[in-house]
Amino acid sequence: MPQLSNYSPFAVNDSLSAAEILTKSLPDGLIKRVYHALLIPAIENARERGYVNASRVTYHCPGEVVAAALGISRMSLWRAVQVLKAEGRIDNRAHKMNLACRGGQVRNSGSVWAVRLFGNKRCKLTREELKHSWRPNFNDEVRRGAGSHAAVKAARERRVTYKSKLQEIDLDLLLKHSVDSKKHLAPVDSLVCNKPKNAVLEVLLDVSSGRRGQDTVQRVDMAALALATGLADHSSVNFYRRLVWGCLRASQRGTDHFQTIYQMAVRARVDVQENFSRKGGAVLVSRLKQAGLYEEIMKT
Repeated sequence: MPQLSNYSPFAVNDSLSAAEILTKSLPDGLIKRVYHALLIPAIENARERGYVNASRVTYHCPGEVVAAALGISRMSLWRAVQVLKAEGRIDNRAHKMNLACRGGQVRNSGSVWAVRLFGNKRCKLTREELKHSWRPNFNDEVRRGAGSHAAVKAARERRVTYKSKLQEIDLDLLLKHSVDSKKHLAPVDSLVCNKPKNAVLEVLLDVSSGRRGQDTVQRVDMAALALATGLADHSSVNFYRRLVWGCLRASQRGTDHFQTIYQMAVRARVDVQENFSRKGGAVLVSRLKQAGLYEEIMKT
C-alpha cells in the first residue's frame, strides 16, 4: 500500500482544501485546474461511500459537465485530460447504456473517471467498473428531458451573465452530476476499507512516518485538517498546523507526542458529543496545558 494512503483527504470535510493540497505540486495552469476539479468529486464520493484508505476513486460524470463547471471548452478539457492520462493520474472512458424508452437504442450516458489520490500506480479503469450501472435513472432522465445537457446550458448562461461573481469552479453543477446516491454504491478497489469511528483523527498517527520533503508538508496539512474536522473547529486550521509541526519537530528529536495528542483529541471530541463542552479545540489546549506539553510543543 502506498505510504500516503494511510491518511485520507476524504476524511476532511473541506474537499476543496483537500484537493488543493493534492495538486499543490503541479504548476499553475489548465492541467492543474482540471485535475483539481476531478479530485473534488472523487473526494466527495469517497466520503459518501465510507471509504478510508483508497489509492484512487472511480465515479461517473459527463465530460460536458466538467467543462461547463470549469468554464472551458470540451476541446480544452480533452487536451488536459490527455496529459493527465499520460501521467497516470486519471483514466476515463465513455459509458454507454441501452435506452428502453428509445427502443433499446445505445446512448452515451457520460464518462467514467478513475482519479488517483495517492501513490504512483497508474489509473486504469477495469471492465467491472465500466459495466457498473452508474446512471440508473438515465432512461427516466431522457424521457423527461432532464439530463445533464439542460443543466450545462443553464450553467454556461450563468457564467456569461454573472461571470465576475462566479467561483472558478461551479461546484453545484459538478457535484450534482458526479456524486453517487448512497443507494447506488460504486465498485471499490482493493485499498478500500470500512470507516472506523476515529478514522479522521488517526491521520495524526502517520505524520512522523515516511520521507521528509513535500510528503511531510502534505502529511502536516492533512493532520491539521483532520484535527479541525474531528473537533468541529474549522476556523483554527492554522493553529492545528502549528501544533502538528511542533509535534513533528519534537518527534525528530526522539519525543513522540502524536499518540498523546490523538488520545486527547478523541477524548475532547467525545466531551463535545456528550455536551460536556462546546469547543473541542479549547478542551484539547486546556488538557495539553495541564499536562505541561503545550508550551513545549508550541515553542519547539
